[in-house]
Amino acid sequence: MIQRLLYAAAIWAAAATAAFAQASSGTFGESGRAEEPMELDQSETTIETTEEAPPADGGFWMFPEPAPMTGRIATDRPAFSDTASLVPRGRIQIEGGYQFTYDREGKKRTYDHLFPETALRTGLTDWLEFRMKWNGYSLTETTDQFTTRAGRRISRESHDDSGTDLNLGFKLPLIRDKDSLPNISVIPSLTVPTGGAGKTAGNVVPEVKFPWNYGITDDWAVYGSYFARVNDGPGGQFFQNGVTLATAYDVHDRVKLYLEYLGLYPAVRDEDCAHLLSAGPIIWLTNNLSLDMRATVGLNEQAPDFQTSVGFGIRF
Repeated sequence: MIQRLLYAAAIWAAAATAAFAQASSGTFGESGRAEEPMELDQSETTIETTEEAPPADGGFWMFPEPAPMTGRIATDRPAFSDTASLVPRGRIQIEGGYQFTYDREGKKRTYDHLFPETALRTGLTDWLEFRMKWNGYSLTETTDQFTTRAGRRISRESHDDSGTDLNLGFKLPLIRDKDSLPNISVIPSLTVPTGGAGKTAGNVVPEVKFPWNYGITDDWAVYGSYFARVNDGPGGQFFQNGVTLATAYDVHDRVKLYLEYLGLYPAVRDEDCAHLLSAGPIIWLTNNLSLDMRATVGLNEQAPDFQTSVGFGIRF
């Protein structure tokens, strides 16, 4: 566990150092620069700083005025890809939902209900977002059929119901608002063993993600992510990485449809990779409130056969 904490600390330190260096050099674009607002005094025809000017961009949220909430809310839901966008400085975003999973392997069937899939995100500065995620309670039912020596078929059911682990992390932009370049962010995080015996990893799991997005037209965008973590499984610890690749199209001013691929390499230690394909709509009731739905199918035996999810996001 000590090695994992050191590994995670190194990731966080590297990400923070890069973010500070880019913030000071203006890599984040115009929105990341610290400039005082100015006004023109017509009587003296000189430019001077207003006395009641808000603090420069980049200050922590508890000191300056919150940043304006422009554009539509961007959530990590319902796709597997996290959004590359940050929650505006001084604003809070809450996401949640419910997920159902079905998987069949031979005569064994597994049903899982996961809720409330809570995420709390807040913009600490213009370039730093704090994130806390907890998938909630996982209610798993397994049905296994077997035949006795006498030829009698018997179904055996088992239940594993408990809470999942808590994930804590930060998001920092690496490239933002640059012409001809995708928006790219980095998310270093730690999953801490707070879940029940059947759901917890049992150790601190360090993870780093690189979500990105690129707008092809005003209505059409592509996005995805790369992630890596030191995971735990039935066979012990192993290094797992994965990719997501998605496309989304606005079919209405307040409705977007997306299609996404997810690959886990590997899914479990010493076993095959998992490949999944998901799709669904995102509906904006207002710019700060969204609803979403997702349907997912497994593309190989290692992946779950089917998943469905519904949820929401709210920003204030």
